Amino acid sequence: GVPRILAIFTSEGIQGECQIFTKYHPDREILDNERILQEIRSRCQGIEIVGDAGATTTAEAAEKIRDEESRIDGLLLFGTPSDELLSLGLPIVAVYPLWGQWMCPFSPNEGRRVLTSFLPVIPDNDSRLFESRLDDIAAKVRLIGVLSRLKGLRVLVVTDRPVLGEYEPMQIQVDGDRDAYERRYLANLKETLGVELVDIRQRVLVERMNQVQEADAREVAQRWISQAKGLKGTNEEEVVKSARLYLAMKALLEEYDCQAITTEGYTVFQYYEGGPIPSQGLPSSQLCTEGIVATSETLIDSLVTQQIGLLATGSTGFNGDYLIDPFNEIAIVGHCECPFNPFGDDRRVPYVIRNLPLWEEGKGGACVQVDLPVGEAVTVVKVSVHDRKMSLFTGTTVSGEELFAGWDDILCRTKVAIKTRADILFRNVDWKTFGNHRVVFFGDHREKFRQLAVLMGFDVVEDDADPCEAKISRA
Repeated sequence: GVPRILAIFTSEGIQGECQIFTKYHPDREILDNERILQEIRSRCQGIEIVGDAGATTTAEAAEKIRDEESRIDGLLLFGTPSDELLSLGLPIVAVYPLWGQWMCPFSPNEGRRVLTSFLPVIPDNDSRLFESRLDDIAAKVRLIGVLSRLKGLRVLVVTDRPVLGEYEPMQIQVDGDRDAYERRYLANLKETLGVELVDIRQRVLVERMNQVQEADAREVAQRWISQAKGLKGTNEEEVVKSARLYLAMKALLEEYDCQAITTEGYTVFQYYEGGPIPSQGLPSSQLCTEGIVATSETLIDSLVTQQIGLLATGSTGFNGDYLIDPFNEIAIVGHCECPFNPFGDDRRVPYVIRNLPLWEEGKGGACVQVDLPVGEAVTVVKVSVHDRKMSLFTGTTVSGEELFAGWDDILCRTKVAIKTRADILFRNVDWKTFGNHRVVFFGDHREKFRQLAVLMGFDVVEDDADPCEAKISRA
């Protein structure tokens, strides 16, 4: 449903000590709460901001929320969050109304799912600065909307393993007790994020794939081929196989009422007991291009990261294996699928249809080598649902071919090289918490993801920060 944010005001107009201001400056505007609500609502289309403009106490507001029958997804509070409000566990945007009340004890409070902002009830002389304050509040309210829209997500997981699948968590992540890891993981996923996993066996996918009409699959395959730069190591018949898989994945999403999907892949598909399953590289790439997160290898942490990114940035991002090369000052992320619109808009990038690594050419379906743009700012993110943490760093894409000849034929078919503080990344790398994969979003979204993590109640680990800079935000 539509996100519902409750607005709470703990004061009205200017504080008593400022009353003389209106006597000597009768023409100056004093913001009333109704005007503030109007300004924020106009900037938050698609979000229902409920509540009235009258002043109340936080204790009264907390009691009202407990009695509220309708869903409340978060709070927009003008004043200091009280223990009563914080105990509700809702994400809060707390705004200090400058000149409306004394500041003490207003403080960051980020460890309690709180983001802060500042709005003077006597507007700034600089109108652009004042507008930026309103924009800042609205942007943070919209982030609560992101988390609201995440709730209720149903993810179709296609695996014959336990529901988290084959590739992650890795052995170093589970401390020898995968069952305990999975129990905690699934509890956090449901209770903290409101996400549900719907698991089915691989035979269901294979059966649905075999039901796809030849003409339908060939139509999809020919469209992919016509839009590609070319084919390398594969052929049209292999592309048709992956087109069958794509149509089966779409059908199963609808049948199970799910909004995102993850399958096994790579060697699990290669050695499936019923015979090899064609590559999900092209299907996943197409679905992500359409705005449907379709992570390979049952990488649930990556899928959650991608879904949050999709809601926050408009792009599913590019998920892949993570490597660090301090000598070249780069991080590398690579996989065999990637959206054809990495910016999440109408801009498309070139791609080549290829066979999977490890597979003999002309077999195994088809994946993609997407030529990602260089010279672009990127944000690299990974959520750990189990540990309630988010890792984060930024950089600029550079040419991999200029660093290693034959770049496109090394490991994964699609790769991105990112100029960044790689020596510090290596010092801070945490495989146990975050596994072997990271998600790349084009654009500098560092602050947006950091703020989302705070609202989620997750610790933020900024991997490119020198340990001496103490860049960990505790939730």
